[in-house]
Amino acid sequence: MSPDTTRSTPRPRVLSGMRPTGRLHLGNYMGALYNWVRLQHDYDCYFFIADLHALTTDYADPSRLKQNIFDVAVDFLAAGLNPGKCKVFIQSHVPQHAELHLLFSMFTPLGWLERVPTYKDQQEQLREKDLATYGFLGYPLLQSADILLYKPDFVPVGADQVSHVELTREVARKFNQLYSPKRIVPGTGGPNASLSLQTEPDPDLLLLPEPQVLLTPSPKLPGLDGRKMSKSYGNSIFLSDPDTVVLQKMHGMSNGGQRPTQNDPGNPEICPVGDMHRVFSDPVVDLMIRAGCTTAQIRCDECKFKAGLSINTIIRPIQKRREELATKPDAVWAALETGAKYATAAAEETMKQIRAVTGLSRDLSGIRAEQSPFDRNVADPRNLSRYRDWLGLEPAILSRNLREIWHKEILPIETQLKAESEGVWLTLNKRRVCVAAASQNGSDEAWIFAVKAKSYEVIVLLCWDNSQRIHDFVVPQKLYLAPWVTAKKQAGKNDLVFSVERLNGRYFMHLPHAEPIDITTTEEVYGIL
Repeated sequence: MSPDTTRSTPRPRVLSGMRPTGRLHLGNYMGALYNWVRLQHDYDCYFFIADLHALTTDYADPSRLKQNIFDVAVDFLAAGLNPGKCKVFIQSHVPQHAELHLLFSMFTPLGWLERVPTYKDQQEQLREKDLATYGFLGYPLLQSADILLYKPDFVPVGADQVSHVELTREVARKFNQLYSPKRIVPGTGGPNASLSLQTEPDPDLLLLPEPQVLLTPSPKLPGLDGRKMSKSYGNSIFLSDPDTVVLQKMHGMSNGGQRPTQNDPGNPEICPVGDMHRVFSDPVVDLMIRAGCTTAQIRCDECKFKAGLSINTIIRPIQKRREELATKPDAVWAALETGAKYATAAAEETMKQIRAVTGLSRDLSGIRAEQSPFDRNVADPRNLSRYRDWLGLEPAILSRNLREIWHKEILPIETQLKAESEGVWLTLNKRRVCVAAASQNGSDEAWIFAVKAKSYEVIVLLCWDNSQRIHDFVVPQKLYLAPWVTAKKQAGKNDLVFSVERLNGRYFMHLPHAEPIDITTTEEVYGIL
């Protein structure tokens, strides 16, 4: 069955996953799956079986992995996840998960991963396994890739898991800072704040929006020994346990060390069996049990028996559906494959954008044929329409690229310059030429520059306007010497920040606290070099 696509307006998207450690127990059900079943009716839900995550701790023995994946899938569907309303799939069947994880690993600091609370906790709990591996250290980053790949609006978690989503938000912020389209914003602080060149990711054009936490109720559900229900503790009741097994397990459940004799009253608030009643029993039964326990009117074995009956009432319909599904492995696998197709389509939309901004696109975009030096005067080298995709780059990278274009295509062939440092060249007679490129200052009429506060005999100013044309001004020292010396002293060790403004068709250079300098006649005048 295909997911529902009949709605006229898109629903908010939700993403969550679960490791395939075998058949699901009541803790898995009440902690996540129970809420997923309800979310699928109101959200665009993607739920996956995290088989790659399973290998971060169980890489040495994958013999049960495939069967565990199938068992979890059967439990998902039996519990009520409907492939017609949500996408259910296996993580590794969508290779973009691993691809995005690898790209994230290029810029994520190690410290971010080492400080994840569960990193050291699990190493302590799983001492019998060798977890000094890159995969285990990087599993939170893989989790971030799992989430951000689908650009979900929400990630459903319990209150104790909110911190786990924060790393994902940090990764999204750093990615957007590096690669999302930017907007120019006013600077802050200092005498040249109004001229300082600062950018930030455009909030309307973020490639990876930060997901929000969707707090979902996760009732306290202890295991048979009173600790957290976990397969590793051997204290679980499984969704697939027959009625008799559930009753038998409940009979041996801890009462928290209460009621040394059955004549002693108990406190259901601190009793693991009381927790089971609160979650699974009808409110009338729960109230009766509380009254009987606190007055010693009911025996513990009777209380446990009634809790077992309540659990069986809840899971019996799930078990019935499970029995049917377990005999139809082809249908279960087909549902997973269909879910993977939808998930792959959504993931690929994201990855196309990400590959484009990281230089990994799979087409000819971003590739420009080199221009022969003999043809430099045929085409207009100042027409930069082929570079319009540079507009969203960081100012430092944009400046570097523009200087490179200037040096290779605009600077006259007969003019010989020798590179001295970043953005500075020397003429044959040792005159220092500073070449500075600017981004637009929110309009097509003003540009901001920031250069090292040093002395230069010539300044070449490159301005790129919205018509995709570069304007290059070759400004000799005699036009700016006096105000430049003053501005250089004021800047000290900081960059000297100034601007160029276009006014009524003329161009003016604005140095701090100085009169505007008309540089219009210096455009494209390279004779002084």
